[in-house]
Amino acid sequence: MSRIRLAARALRLALNRAHADPTADYDAASSDYDTFFSPVMGGHSTAALAEVPIAPGDRVVELACGTGHLTAEIIRRLDGRGSVRAIDKSPGMLEVARRKVDALTEGRPGLDVRLFVDDMDAFIRTQPDRSADLVVVGWAICYTKPTRLLAEIGRVLKPGGRVMVIETRADAHQALTEGLEQVFADDPSLLTSLIRVSLPKNAAAVAGWFGKAGLTVTGQRDGAQIIPAHTPAAVLEWVQRSGAAAGFKTAVDNERQQLVLDRVEAALAELLARQGALDIQHTFVVVTGAKPTAPRARHGARTGEEAGVA
Repeated sequence: MSRIRLAARALRLALNRAHADPTADYDAASSDYDTFFSPVMGGHSTAALAEVPIAPGDRVVELACGTGHLTAEIIRRLDGRGSVRAIDKSPGMLEVARRKVDALTEGRPGLDVRLFVDDMDAFIRTQPDRSADLVVVGWAICYTKPTRLLAEIGRVLKPGGRVMVIETRADAHQALTEGLEQVFADDPSLLTSLIRVSLPKNAAAVAGWFGKAGLTVTGQRDGAQIIPAHTPAAVLEWVQRSGAAAGFKTAVDNERQQLVLDRVEAALAELLARQGALDIQHTFVVVTGAKPTAPRARHGARTGEEAGVA
């Protein structure tokens, strides 16, 4: 019955368009992000970037650059020549990124790097057709309508241009999310708005988004990383200070946030007592692709040879 009440609460919030904004959580996490998230998941981001070529002189667009972990790596690979347009919705995260970028571009006039506080969907629509060699989306395509965003990315890419997406998978932090869902099921009034995310089941799901957007998939894989937190309190600290719980601040009744955290911690403590360990996994996907160099034939169209044309 409690799950039914939670579903009814979620439906009412959806009908009222009560949607959580994760920006406040990312602003709050900005000073800790490179202490918590980047050392654990940053290596996976860098490895994903290595799966798409970057050459000096390339024009790169990075959507949701965060604290600039990948931005800095892109700048290094441009080797003194090229341009980057990087955006993030969180002013706090972008301020950290700006300091990194300034240090890497000082005295290098061949690099044109500009950072903007902006929304991904709004920004990509302002970019000219066939203007980018590479578009990177790190840990954020879940906040959009993925196929629509990828179609816009395809428009912006030059023929043969590349795209890389790394994203959290739907089953990440499973014990934690199950504990949180149970807390809301027990008292649906704690939930005041919905966190809207399109987390993929696996890399194949993201590859499907690419195909629907007219992009060719060049690589896809799933990955997992055990987070370095093995007590209930440490798990909660990691997800809050790493940005992994983005949206929590506006999804939960402000006056009862600590109550929710206490109940989730108690649920994790019960799980620890039963299993003897808390190995919380941050699962993720990496998918790379490219814009076809020639327009795809329409479904049912025949080539000249098939039509009997010499």
